[in-house]
Amino acid sequence: MKFIKDILFFDMVTTGPNSDKDSIMQLSGVLLDKDNLLERANFNSYVRGSYLDSIIQEHAKFLQIEPAVYKRSPKIYDVAKQFYKKFGSGVLLGTHTWKNVLFLKNAFKKAVIPFDYDEHAIELWTLGYIYTLNYGMRKMPTFYTFLDYFKLKQEKPNDALEKARLGAEIFRKIVKEV
Repeated sequence: MKFIKDILFFDMVTTGPNSDKDSIMQLSGVLLDKDNLLERANFNSYVRGSYLDSIIQEHAKFLQIEPAVYKRSPKIYDVAKQFYKKFGSGVLLGTHTWKNVLFLKNAFKKAVIPFDYDEHAIELWTLGYIYTLNYGMRKMPTFYTFLDYFKLKQEKPNDALEKARLGAEIFRKIVKEV
C-alpha cells in the first residue's frame, strides 16, 4: 500500500497524562517512507523540564539514563524546533494516542512554531479497534496488547524512540493484513 505522504510516527515520555499541566521528558519520532513504510529518518531527544537537581534525578531514574545526560538535555522549545527542522510539516502524523498530538502541539506553541500538520493523523488506538473487530482479538487494543498480539518485544518501557519504532511496526503489520 502506498500513501500520499510520508508518515511520522512519534512518541514521548511525559510527567503525566495532562497536556496542559504535565511536561515532555523525551520526544522521539521515526519517519516512514510513503511507498514502502521503511524508516527514512529518526529523531530522539530528552527534554529537561527543571533546573532542580531532585527533579533531574527523578526524571533520569524514570528514563533509566544518567542524571548528567538528562541535565545536559535541551528545553522543550529547543527540542520542538529541532524536531520541526528535522521533519517539517509535510508529513502525516502517526501515534498510539491522540494525547501525544496535544502534547506536541503545546510544545510547538512554547517554541512559537506554527502547528501546520495535516488535521488528519493516524491513531493506532482507533485503527487497532477496527482491526480487533475484524480479526477477533478479544482484548482492548492498547499498545501493549498489540505488542503481545504481534509478538513484538519492548526492551525499554520508558524509551520514546523504541515506542515510536514499535508503533510504526504495529502499523506496518496492521496495514499488511488489511
